[in-house]
Amino acid sequence: MLNLNEAEQHFIQLATHIDLNEIDYDVIMTQQAKHTYKSLIFAGIFFIIGFVFFIAELLPKVYGIGVGFVCLLFLLATVLMFHALRYQKEMETRVTYEILQKIQAIEGTNGFLWRINTLINACCNEEYGGLPDGVQQIQTSSQAGGIEMSEIRLYKDLLEKVVKWYEKQEQN
Repeated sequence: MLNLNEAEQHFIQLATHIDLNEIDYDVIMTQQAKHTYKSLIFAGIFFIIGFVFFIAELLPKVYGIGVGFVCLLFLLATVLMFHALRYQKEMETRVTYEILQKIQAIEGTNGFLWRINTLINACCNEEYGGLPDGVQQIQTSSQAGGIEMSEIRLYKDLLEKVVKWYEKQEQN
């Protein structure tokens, strides 16, 4: 049986209502990467068509469409490829910023993880036999007032694990 004070019970109840899919970097990037994939597919199509017409230009008995059109297809493929890469980098930055903003909203000014510190320690002691270094670092970041970019996945995984552990303890 867990001996939690009212504040800890309040914060863990809040944690059970957090939609963790909103801070899941991999899920959000998969949703946002569709434009990148479409651009890369079109770039590949234009490159393949351009390559076929380039081969046709080299063959002596095959009527070609012109070197200018072949160069235009290669240029279009290159532009689409660089557009996709630039867009992907921009999306990674934007998604990271949005997730950090959502984590900042969850953390507030007092540090949400720091408020459920007892549960995190109990969960980690049961799961790992102690507190891993990464968890200590993220608790320190929470107490200091800001989760770093490299801690996004760990933050989501830790919250998810603690909520599941708490629910399992409540059932027993």
